[in-house]
Amino acid sequence: MAISDAPDAFGSTLQETAERSLQIWEYILRPEGNPFFIHEHDGAINGLIGGIAPDERSAAQLVSMWVSPHQRGHRVSDELVEQIVSWAVVTGAHQIKLSCTEGNVHAEHLYARHGFARTDATEVRERDNAVEFEMCLNLNA
Repeated sequence: MAISDAPDAFGSTLQETAERSLQIWEYILRPEGNPFFIHEHDGAINGLIGGIAPDERSAAQLVSMWVSPHQRGHRVSDELVEQIVSWAVVTGAHQIKLSCTEGNVHAEHLYARHGFARTDATEVRERDNAVEFEMCLNLNA
């Protein structure tokens, strides 16, 4: 649902996601460190967000952010980002990093509201040549 609604916002395509092996899904969704939070109201999923736990050399990561079109502009995205930031603090992470597609000004403003700032890191996505830039939130500032 999320990838089909906003395919440019995700690092993988719907087909790539559907073709992932059980072992990859077990790693992504492992209970000891990579949470997915869902915003639900009246039985409907209004949004989701994922995190990747840091190891001793890396920052936590915010991944797979999506909000249903009819819930955009109603603080669902803010609540989801706040949830990931709280999770990262509990894990002891010093930073949270994320990738954002160039031109997605709504997402960039959302993350900036929560203290994320652009770094100098960028990457060109192979499948469509879109530029993704990195944003980072320092948690010990």
